Amino acid sequence: MQNLASSPSPAPAPGGGPHSSVVGKVRLISAWVLFLSYFYMVPLEFSALQWERTREGLWRVTEAQTTDPLFLLLYLLWLGTTFLGAFLFLVTGLKDRFRYERTRIEESIGAQDLAYYFAWVQILSMGFLIPYGALSEEGGWLSIVAPFLPHVLMLLLALFMFRHRLRRIGFSGDPFRRWVAIAVAIAAGYLFVYYALDPWVTEPVARFFSLEIQSWREDSISQGVEQAARLGWIYAVGQVLLLGVIGPIAEEVMFRGLLMGAFLQRIGSVGAVLLSSAIFALFHVDVVFLAPLFVMGLILGTLYALFKNLWAPILFHILNNTVSVIYDLLG
Repeated sequence: MQNLASSPSPAPAPGGGPHSSVVGKVRLISAWVLFLSYFYMVPLEFSALQWERTREGLWRVTEAQTTDPLFLLLYLLWLGTTFLGAFLFLVTGLKDRFRYERTRIEESIGAQDLAYYFAWVQILSMGFLIPYGALSEEGGWLSIVAPFLPHVLMLLLALFMFRHRLRRIGFSGDPFRRWVAIAVAIAAGYLFVYYALDPWVTEPVARFFSLEIQSWREDSISQGVEQAARLGWIYAVGQVLLLGVIGPIAEEVMFRGLLMGAFLQRIGSVGAVLLSSAIFALFHVDVVFLAPLFVMGLILGTLYALFKNLWAPILFHILNNTVSVIYDLLG
């Protein structure tokens, strides 16, 4: 990851930079607290998974409510730290009228930009958890849309915070010949995923670790798609847009445009592809499909590193997810 000591500083403004005052420094520290809090959710969610043996001697991994005292203690510590960080971040932001978000227009994207982005993602995620349960149990279109609202918020936040630096993230145009090359690379990658990913990666890894090839996450997504199909074609189209288009764009902006973009400056292409792929796979919190998700991350990262254009992994991700959604709808 990019060295904090060498991170580009915000453009100077009258009266000093946004972190020159005590308020600015407290806000930066609280941003990093929220940044760490957001990434700490991943091991916390993994520790809450339930492992059980089937009659066939395989491990079945499911999402479950845990009452383990150690987990509850760690969860409460995480919750308290997150709320304290969010409180300080918002109060100091109001104090300086969100100066960092308003004045940050430099071309490069540094570690502080990531801290502020993930701080806002964490705040929006925590704010969404409160009505999420009610929305999910409401039934109808609310319960279908609710799981994808965080992706919508993540995408809108990124487009706002980096509105002056979209080309830096990778939203750039290319000559026609290059788009042909991108299309060929996407097609080749998808053919590999469609025909070879399961027999070459998913199934061998599952056999090696004695895992039952049944993903609670995939089952949950499929159930939501099937529910949308029963409600009518408008809901089905909504699933295609949310899961097949908006979700991939939001994830690619985060994992490739921001995280991998920062890694590229520090550890080079190979290290950036590997590290961003690992984070991408872990964030899905799916033990059974951890290996194929890592391979998917490698394909997405390679497309981004090869073409220096975020649309390449976005289009591949959209193709993969949209075909999966349509398959569930037809099934």
